[in-house]
Amino acid sequence: MLTVIFHINTLRFAVPAAALMGLGPQYLTLIVGWRLASVLMPTRWFRAGDDCIWGTYQRFIEFFFEHFTGVEVVLSGDVDDLKKENVLYLSNHQSTMDWIVADMLAIRTGCLGRMRYVLKDGLKYMPLYGFYFGLHGCLYVKRSNKFNERNINRCKRQLASFEHHKTPVWMVIFPEGTRYNPEKKKALELSQDFARSKDLSILHNVLSPRYRATNLCIQGLRKHYDAIYDVTIAYGGTGEEVEGQVSKVTRQKAPSIPDYLMGQCSQVHIHLKRRPLEDVPEDETGVHKWLHGIFEEKDKLLEEFYSNDPNKRGRLGDNPRVSKLSLSKTLPAVLFSCGIGIPMLLTQPCRQIYWKIWMFGTLFCSLYMRVTT
Repeated sequence: MLTVIFHINTLRFAVPAAALMGLGPQYLTLIVGWRLASVLMPTRWFRAGDDCIWGTYQRFIEFFFEHFTGVEVVLSGDVDDLKKENVLYLSNHQSTMDWIVADMLAIRTGCLGRMRYVLKDGLKYMPLYGFYFGLHGCLYVKRSNKFNERNINRCKRQLASFEHHKTPVWMVIFPEGTRYNPEKKKALELSQDFARSKDLSILHNVLSPRYRATNLCIQGLRKHYDAIYDVTIAYGGTGEEVEGQVSKVTRQKAPSIPDYLMGQCSQVHIHLKRRPLEDVPEDETGVHKWLHGIFEEKDKLLEEFYSNDPNKRGRLGDNPRVSKLSLSKTLPAVLFSCGIGIPMLLTQPCRQIYWKIWMFGTLFCSLYMRVTT
């Protein structure tokens, strides 16, 4: 019986993973075809088509992560202020799931297509997708000791292009730079040592944020953004209660994407604070202190979420409410994706083309990203 349950849970991950990764060649063909077709058109036309293709794929993703899993999305904070606008999205970082959580907010405002990300440089070599991310306008940044002038100037050019062409943007960044994991004490100690060296407050539930890439995104699009979305994420089931004379909660590792799809997380808690650009300093040192202050607030929110006090535990801020996503938001994208995905696998000639796109497309995209970024 346990073996049967294990295989069923495995399929709950394998089916979405196969569907999402399996559509890579089809969506790459769409975006490359649109890029070639629009080469003589204004850039804003290409971006509009690109955002439509990107948004369709993200809606397909959302079908699995909300409707397929049946997870509850619990919102709190300034959620009534969510609207269609250009924003810098700042969030704490615990898991690969954090990228999907950004989708959960964006789909509720009709902004899925305009999402761009600040990504680790190594992800540009991800087969097919690394190229697609770059074409969509995501920023690849190196780690702080390699974040050199060439890398910075390339990011500045991309940001300037967004502003020049009035491209709708949700720029998503996780300033911690790496995931917070309560099991990795050394990373937290190093983060706290860094805060001490800068005479900043010590954080316990998040890592001290890195500020250079964040400052770059703020200053590069300061006139283009409408607001900053300060997002704090917590996952249900990650507070283990230890029974004793006094009830104590111990924070556990956040679920990965496979964990999540296999039903190991029943709720996602999202707290939003909408911040005006006027509050952000214009110098790098000022941005660093401002950003650390934001993460102090996140630290307090998460401290309460994992509190021993049952009246505070499991809540991010006041007045949390469950937000249900209508199936109409994702089903058309599912039908479209099946329509372009299934025919490619029905005949031997199509399957050969499919695998050749994977093989030669991966080689070409890797070489292209190596030379151009």
